[in-house]
This record gives sequence, structure tokens and C-alpha cells, in this order.
Amino acid sequence: MSNKIFNALKWRFKLLLKRIRSFYYFGNFKSLVHAKIHVGNSDNIVLGVDCSINYLVTLQGYGKIIIGDHVVFSPYVQVLDAGLDIEYLIKHGQRVHASKSVIIGSNSWIATGAIILPGVQIGCNCLVGAGSVVTKSFPDNSVIAGNPAKLIRNIKI
Repeated sequence: MSNKIFNALKWRFKLLLKRIRSFYYFGNFKSLVHAKIHVGNSDNIVLGVDCSINYLVTLQGYGKIIIGDHVVFSPYVQVLDAGLDIEYLIKHGQRVHASKSVIIGSNSWIATGAIILPGVQIGCNCLVGAGSVVTKSFPDNSVIAGNPAKLIRNIKI
């Protein structure tokens, strides 16, 4: 009888440990990462307080990525801060990566599958729609969506 109880407790402990391991902290230890994410260079990523990063989010980090407080990243979001320098490739025939900083303001939500390209600044209190490709900067209190992303409306706060 005690062996059955031990095995049941062992199984429950393993399940609990698996759940705990699926949540870990990144950056300032006050931001929650829900599962496996891709980070190019964590030294170049500044993460605010109380951010939530869901699974399979990519933060490239070759240049600089600055993320404000209380930002939520839904699954499959990509934040890219570097890319191929086409002009240099055409002139010199060599592949060189150029990077530009990405800044995401506080209290923003980046929905599933959104892609944020190099040089973009997203203001505070913004919502980026699912599947959007953000190619330019947007001001505070904006709802943006589309490919390429466009301003849908301003949020009145």
C-alpha cells in the first residue's frame, strides 16, 4: 500500500516540477517567460518590469532592443533589430548585417505572429494586431495592424 502512495506522490511531484520549469524568469527576474524563446544576444536586450513573453518569441538582439514595463508578447512574435545591408551588398558584393535599435513602450501588447523590423519605435499603450509586420514607428496610444502595419485608430486614455 505504501509503495502505491509513494508512486502516486512521485508522479504528482514530477508533474508539478514540469509545470514549474515551464515558467522561468528573464532579464531583471521580474518578467515572466512562459516557455522556450529565442534570444540572439541577451546583453543587448533591456527588458522592463513585469513583462510577459510567451512561447517561441524571437528577440534577435544583435543591435539594441529596449522593452518597457508591462509589455505582453503573444506566441510567435519576432523582434528583429538587424538585417542584410542591401546597399553595401550591391556596391561591394559582400554581405554585411546592419542593425537599428527597436524600442517598445510600456503597457503595450504585441499579438500573435507579429513581426517588428529594425529601427521601429512603438509608443506606450499600443496594441499590435496579430500577424502584423511593423515597418515604421508609431506614437503612443495606437492600435496598429496589417502588412505593412498601419494605424487603425488612436486609444483615448
